[in-house]
Amino acid sequence: MMRIVGAIGVAQLVLGILGLRKAYREGLPGDVPGVRIRSVDEMRRRHWIEGTSLSAPTAMLAVQGAASVALLVAPKPPVLAARVLGVLGAIMSIGYPIERVWRESLVTPDRETTPLTVGGFLLALKLAVLGWSVGR
Repeated sequence: MMRIVGAIGVAQLVLGILGLRKAYREGLPGDVPGVRIRSVDEMRRRHWIEGTSLSAPTAMLAVQGAASVALLVAPKPPVLAARVLGVLGAIMSIGYPIERVWRESLVTPDRETTPLTVGGFLLALKLAVLGWSVGR
């Protein structure tokens, strides 16, 4: 089960990185309540902490990557890594619906954005559920 959580973490991370790349390319800042990003340069400076409309904050993606790799390569996968992914999955499950681009991709699907948003959201939900159920 731990390796499955790690694999889902990697798959979700790939979608997050692809989302970050698309947001960089198209200048799509996140819809953080109370924060107004006025330029693409500002979004690029702040993505580490605030994320983009198509990705979690880059610092969070780094933690997700480390926890996922730990579950996949450690001889005895640490339960803590699975729990970390569970928490990150729960946070992302809340974060996706906040984003306007996520809601728009459901109303007007397109080949490039909808797989990132829907796939990322569903994998985040799966991480939230499995990450907390491991070891119980």
